Amino acid sequence: MRITVVGLGYVGLVTAAGLARWDHEVIGLEADPERLSSLLNGQVPLHEPGLDELVQTYAAAGTLRFSGKPAEALGSAHVVMVAVGTTDAEGNWQTATILRCLSDVVPLMADDGVLVVRSTIPPDFVRQLGAIVDEIRDQAARPRVPVMLNPEFTRESQAVADFLGPDRVVAGIIRDPDGHGVRTLRRVYHRVDAPIIVMRGVDASLSKLGANLFLATKISFANELARLCDAYGGRVDEVVGAMAYDARIGGSFLKAGIGFGGSCLPHQVTQTVRNAARIGVATPLLAAVDQINHDQRVELVDRLQELTGGELKGRKIALLGLTFKPGTDDLREAPALTVASLLVERGAIVVAYDPMERARSRAATMVDGLIVVATAAEALVDADAAALVTEWAEFAGLDWEAVAGMMRQALIVDGRNALAPDVLARAGFTYVGFGRGRMDPEEVGSTVPVVPGLSSVVAGQTSPAAALGLTEATALGDY
Repeated sequence: MRITVVGLGYVGLVTAAGLARWDHEVIGLEADPERLSSLLNGQVPLHEPGLDELVQTYAAAGTLRFSGKPAEALGSAHVVMVAVGTTDAEGNWQTATILRCLSDVVPLMADDGVLVVRSTIPPDFVRQLGAIVDEIRDQAARPRVPVMLNPEFTRESQAVADFLGPDRVVAGIIRDPDGHGVRTLRRVYHRVDAPIIVMRGVDASLSKLGANLFLATKISFANELARLCDAYGGRVDEVVGAMAYDARIGGSFLKAGIGFGGSCLPHQVTQTVRNAARIGVATPLLAAVDQINHDQRVELVDRLQELTGGELKGRKIALLGLTFKPGTDDLREAPALTVASLLVERGAIVVAYDPMERARSRAATMVDGLIVVATAAEALVDADAAALVTEWAEFAGLDWEAVAGMMRQALIVDGRNALAPDVLARAGFTYVGFGRGRMDPEEVGSTVPVVPGLSSVVAGQTSPAAALGLTEATALGDY
């Protein structure tokens, strides 16, 4: 089939490359001149494991092409997939971009074409979408076309694998009177060994939103559970490990730490709460999920302040990681940026390192006072404390005994519960996690009495689940 994908960001470019892998003839239509120039020159403008190879292979084969000219990209396409952004710089829903896109794209579509929206759009806009497209076609004196919603369920850092091997494909019907849209989507996904679930468009939208809201809830639940573990001297890794055996619960996304970031979960939780309030629907559970997630960043800073004797002013704090998760260079809603801002506000000297060069350069412009360096060693040398913010494998592999020797004080807060507390303690560190308590060098393998305060919780050796924390974390979705 001839397919045009409109918008070549994280979702669109993975979609275009994946469709070419399935033997479709694909044109990627991109309005941003810089991004388009990169792609035409063989450079993928974002970091996503496996995507470079996929793009280069099928671009070389001629089944994946890129264009900035709508007329040449749209007129003969059997399917036009729209994958443009639907949030603004603050993470709020916005429909201006997709409305502009539709006004440019829809009049040029072939009369037998099918419009498929991949962008995540709010349910109230879904209800208007069919009428919007019909009006654009009517004004262009062209026959109306089927309109389908095909939400994506890919995770950054695993998007290629998720697209090529999905759990399910959702086909939401916005307008499809004779079934041509559904039949066409089935042909698009002919190589997929997964259920293709056909439903109304609004239900498809809510299925995408509901999945993300539930995953966000699991993360915030794990963080609230971690608070109970800290209060009672428990270890959240052990607790969640036992819970995960229950098939009704499972262990995925039950990961305590500084919470979720990225382009999906944070703004979808926040905007769902706000939009529901506007129509008179109370969502107290989701409001709590949102608040807990914000509180975790503050909690990390509070723990650093307590570790450093109650004073952060003038203290050098090393931040390990800037991206919202490993395996990507994405800084959207990255917890590290909030943590850095809070530390700077409290007078700390904040020095950050992340393996992604593009993330480092962007972060330096996003947080006033943040110092960004090119190596972990530069961040850690003479630091009064460190905070692990993104669980890159590079950090787990550091020689922590050597790191302890280069820091002014060997203190660390593990914001992702990705490090082994006993390993850090044996290296000379005082270690604090979330729901893991505190472990001091002289307390390796011992039990500390429970008394009020951060230093009161039980310090224990690493559980098998904790030892797998880094691997599990990198396998999570938008977290």
